[in-house]
Amino acid sequence: MVAKRGDGLDFEQVKANLLGRKAELETVLADLSSNIGEDPQGQDLGDQALSSSMESLRQSLQNTEQLEYRMLLEALQAMEDGSYGICIDCEGQISDKRLKHYPNAARCITCQESIEEQG
Repeated sequence: MVAKRGDGLDFEQVKANLLGRKAELETVLADLSSNIGEDPQGQDLGDQALSSSMESLRQSLQNTEQLEYRMLLEALQAMEDGSYGICIDCEGQISDKRLKHYPNAARCITCQESIEEQG
């Protein structure tokens, strides 16, 4: 039996989507970690500047992907322990609408907005 709640959030489908995205991120992260920039020796200053910029961009992308990956793992763990859809701050229910659009949400919209206003 497929777990559903509210307006029909299908937890099995959400879990499948999260697992699919997890696999995609694992591939991207493996590619990013193996894609080391060229050795700057032998490059002119323009090439060195470009290499440096590209390395910064790669590192930024890798950090973003790693953050999403951690959030996916937390969402999958919450599904396993029964706390999926429960706000980590107020312990209220995260709306099905929010979970449909952002399946790894850890906070309800009110708590998320409060965090964003503070930061």
